[in-house]
Amino acid sequence: MMFNLQATTPLINGATLSDQVTEVLRHNVVNGVWSVGDVLPSESALASDFDVSRTVIREAVSRLKAEGMLSSRQGRGAFVSSDRPRQGFAIPERDIESQRKLAQILELRLGLEIEAAAIAAARASPDARAEIQRAADAFDRSSDSSGPGVVTGVSADLRFHRAICEATENSYYLSLFNYLVASLRETMLAGRLQALKRGGESRDAVQEHHDIAASIAQGDAELARERMRAHLKMSSARLLAQLTTGDELGE
Repeated sequence: MMFNLQATTPLINGATLSDQVTEVLRHNVVNGVWSVGDVLPSESALASDFDVSRTVIREAVSRLKAEGMLSSRQGRGAFVSSDRPRQGFAIPERDIESQRKLAQILELRLGLEIEAAAIAAARASPDARAEIQRAADAFDRSSDSSGPGVVTGVSADLRFHRAICEATENSYYLSLFNYLVASLRETMLAGRLQALKRGGESRDAVQEHHDIAASIAQGDAELARERMRAHLKMSSARLLAQLTTGDELGE
C-alpha cells in the first residue's frame, strides 16, 4: 500500500532537517496516519515531498528503524512495523541545550507535579507531610546567597519536590520525577549560579514552597494544585531568564 504525505505535522524551526523529518514520520506512525504494514514511499518521493536530500530521508528512516517503528524488506523498501517505539521514554542530552526544547521539558514537569501536589494533599501521611515541611524549611535556609552554595540550594529545591512526589504513594510519579530532574539538574545549577552572581535569588520561591506545603498539610487538593501550577510557571520563567542572561543556552 502506497500513500502520500497529506496528514503531517508542520516542520519545526530550530531543529536539523533530519530531526524535523524524523518528527513528521514518527507523528504519522504514532497517530495512525500510516498503519502497521504500510510501505513508505521511496526515498526519492519522500525527498521530493519534504524538499530535502535523500541523505536526510535516509537518516530519518534509519532513526525510526532503530526505534523499532520501521523495518526494511528486500526489494520493497521501508514499511511500518510498529506504532510505538521499542525504546523507553528518553530526553536526549542535546535537548537540554536548546532553549525551545528546555521550555517543553519544563512544561512536562509542570503537568507531572501539579497533579502530584493535589494527590499528595489528598493522600499524604503525617510523616510525608512533615517531610515536605522539613524540605521547605531546608530550601528556605539554602536561599541565602551567603549560605552553603549552589549545589546545596538545588538539592534542597529538589528535595522539596521529590517529597511531594513521594507523598503521592505512587511510585511512577517518583520515577518520572527522578528521571526529569536528572536531566535538568545541571541546567538548574547553572541557573542558580547566575542568580547568585547577580546578588542572590528572589525570596519568592521560598514563599511559594511554604504555601504549597501549607496547602498539602491542610489537605486542600485544589489549592495545592493551584499553588504548584503558579510556582512551577514562575520557576520556569526565572530559570529561562537566568540562563538567557548568562548565555548558557542557544536556540
